[in-house]
Amino acid sequence: MKTLILSKSYLENIMKIMTAMLLGVFWVLGQNAYGAGAPPKTEKSTSGIPMKANMHFKEGQKLQEAGNYKEASKSYENVVKADPKYAEAWSNLGYTYRKQGHFDKAIKAYKKAINLAPNLAEAHEYLGEAYAEMGNFDLAEKELKILRDLGSDEADELEEFIAKMKEK
Repeated sequence: MKTLILSKSYLENIMKIMTAMLLGVFWVLGQNAYGAGAPPKTEKSTSGIPMKANMHFKEGQKLQEAGNYKEASKSYENVVKADPKYAEAWSNLGYTYRKQGHFDKAIKAYKKAINLAPNLAEAHEYLGEAYAEMGNFDLAEKELKILRDLGSDEADELEEFIAKMKEK
């Protein structure tokens, strides 16, 4: 009898494929449960976030990680259309706008995220980075203070970023 040895990454890929297949089956079954029409807008995942928003959010994350900020922005825009109270999506939308040089849109998105979730550290960090990139160090340092008050690790990252921008 031969022993089959599989690498951890191979097994992880198989699990991802199986998970995707199961999710696809459940999605199809869910579509059939509602007949020819679309599922109700109130359909939510276990986290309380609409499933459509979650799908777009995950797509946006993949595009963002690949550096495709324009397409990631479109995905995050779809997220906030599906769920306007999804603070993390607003934060990531701001990030993708900022990476494209759209600072006004980025700042609005970060502020929306912060209004929805005042303790969302990443939104404060990114907002501070946007201000620093724009040369507005007073506002960047206000975000740094907020991160320090929150006890967030992102404070150190923002502090380093501000210092780097001041050197330019």
